[in-house]
Amino acid sequence: MNLRTHPLAVDCACVIHGDYYDWLYVERLYNMLQVNSSRHINLHVYTEEHRDVPSYMIKHTLTEWPNIAGPTRSWWYKMQMFNSEHFSGQLFYLDLDTVIVGNIDWIWDLDATQFHAIHDFRRLWKPSWTGINSSLMLWDTEKYHWIWETFCNKDINALIKSFHGDQDFLSKLVVGTPEFSYLDNDLIKSWRWQANNGGLNMKTRQYHKPGTGTVIEPGTSFLVFHGRPKPHDIAEPIIQQCWQIKKIV
Repeated sequence: MNLRTHPLAVDCACVIHGDYYDWLYVERLYNMLQVNSSRHINLHVYTEEHRDVPSYMIKHTLTEWPNIAGPTRSWWYKMQMFNSEHFSGQLFYLDLDTVIVGNIDWIWDLDATQFHAIHDFRRLWKPSWTGINSSLMLWDTEKYHWIWETFCNKDINALIKSFHGDQDFLSKLVVGTPEFSYLDNDLIKSWRWQANNGGLNMKTRQYHKPGTGTVIEPGTSFLVFHGRPKPHDIAEPIIQQCWQIKKIV
């Protein structure tokens, strides 16, 4: 049966724009999603018109914005996923540098009426911080199409100057609203601050287990690799085994 029409299919998405990430990241994300979920995966790839996307994925062509490119400004292309003309329904978005390290079926059980995102990792040293990290998000694109409309009524160049990326703009729109919910902190970890060498003590700035490499707490589903290094930079078997190499279609 075609994955797009399978009764147990779930819709996941990624954005690849420019050459900051190799296409390998898309393939491995697709593989990890399949390995760590009991559901059939439809992977929606939001990308440039010229980029070829294999038939077992679903391509969405991004509208190009003049002078919006590069490793930081390309963040803003995530906003085009909120345009329900691309896809209408519940969508689970993942940054390409996310590594899935455990079962993720709990995602599909979350309240479909709510907007879900990571409580940004700045909370680790600033508990009062309420903003989101947009590395993982789950929402209904039709219900939250208003986010796209709000965005379109702004000048994107002014937004880039006013906000540190799409996640700060989204935080202003959704955090604190009745239908917003943080994803479970215990299931999503920052590799840099919570897994590398057993995690970082935010008060002393010392690692809990120096020299041990990546330590993944039991029950963790996702490691988020914001900043450097990226998964391909880390030779540790525990990362490379999770960051699936085998091609699964």
